[in-house]
Amino acid sequence: MEQDFAAATRRAAEAGFDVLVLDASHGYLLASFLSPLTNRREDQYGGSVQDRLRFPLRVLGSVRSAWPQEKPLAVRFSASDWARGGLRAEDALAIAAAFRDGGADLLDVVAGQTVLGGRPEYGRAFLVPYSDRIRNDARIPTLTSGNITTADQINTILAAGRADLCVLDPRLAWTHR
Repeated sequence: MEQDFAAATRRAAEAGFDVLVLDASHGYLLASFLSPLTNRREDQYGGSVQDRLRFPLRVLGSVRSAWPQEKPLAVRFSASDWARGGLRAEDALAIAAAFRDGGADLLDVVAGQTVLGGRPEYGRAFLVPYSDRIRNDARIPTLTSGNITTADQINTILAAGRADLCVLDPRLAWTHR
């Protein structure tokens, strides 16, 4: 698997991409190792957050080695499962710091969609508090999204130091004209 991720990374570099995002969110393969709700392993890849990080960090290391050092490497990860027994705030900070130390230049902080029955907390700029905590406590640049619909919201988020980049939600932006 690590070799497959590295090979895909090399192809992305050869194709001329400027930024690479390694997806460890929303219950996909790498995320399934991170969440205690989906990782029920009893070997060295399960249990504590440090052990659950073991495989995603191995993949990140392979990707970082294959990706040009001068180009940004982002990791998208879920800071919360929005479900009882899922990732806690302390877990999210440990994961963020591990990705930072493993070579990520930016974290795209998202939440939820890990397991059925999760309780989403949608609202205006609903992912910003997660981004804020990760950015300022784990000391790594973040990208945030989640119902951000105006340039004023983006300017406020950036000026307050709650994120380094924002995604404008085009599906909702027209409703605020």
